[in-house]
Amino acid sequence: MLALIDRYIKQACASDRFETRRKVLAFALLMTICVTVVADILNVAAHYTLHALGWLPYDVVPAATVGVIISTVVASALTFSIVYIVGLAIHHLTISRAAFEHLSRTDMLSGLMNRRAFLDEVTRAPAASSLILFDIDKFKAINDRFGHDIGDQAIIAVAHQLAEIFSQSRAVARIGGEEFAVLVSALSPTERLSLAHRCRALIAARPIQAGKRQVDITVSGGVADQEDYPTFEDLYKASDKALFVAKASGRNCVVHSKDIAVILDAHKVATM
Repeated sequence: MLALIDRYIKQACASDRFETRRKVLAFALLMTICVTVVADILNVAAHYTLHALGWLPYDVVPAATVGVIISTVVASALTFSIVYIVGLAIHHLTISRAAFEHLSRTDMLSGLMNRRAFLDEVTRAPAASSLILFDIDKFKAINDRFGHDIGDQAIIAVAHQLAEIFSQSRAVARIGGEEFAVLVSALSPTERLSLAHRCRALIAARPIQAGKRQVDITVSGGVADQEDYPTFEDLYKASDKALFVAKASGRNCVVHSKDIAVILDAHKVATM
């Protein structure tokens, strides 16, 4: 019996059966009706059985009637009270579980996914996707000059911009101190790259306030297409390398992994 109750509660928590108080009330009423009907049927059956055996000292009809009234009142009151209380407990447990799951997958400062949640989403991503890594330029200098509160504001501002621009994406996450990751799907490679460039430009155009001063925030980005790499590890390395080249190229720019060789060759020619 305990095993059945335990399994039932786990199934209830995994479903939406007790998602709201209204659903809890509806379930309690349904169970009350079912239990009451069964109790009344058993009550009537017991009275007629006793009457047939000659063990009932009263007339069967009035005795069964009184019995049904008593069983209806007792069964309905007890069943509703127990089921509703247990249902509310499961309801609160379900809410707590959902809240804990949300917290365990969310970066508290930025409100974006954290690294663990992002990696979970990556495993379900379609083949036609691009990984974009963004990094806030000179973030340590911002912290050192204006304080960590302004640094936090910079992270929040970038996170809001990413969430807005990539609202249709499968995953937008903060995966490090000042590093963000976006997995873009359902678009062509050109459109994904265009979104990355647009996001960089909008972040650069929206400074944050530090007292009476404005602090310019820029990001560098590295892009790689999943179609070009057999594993996510290879995709991440390619995007990370593109981000490194973007940083080395002067920051506040986005580099695609396919353009790395061209950029490096141009840099070699310029330094000769």
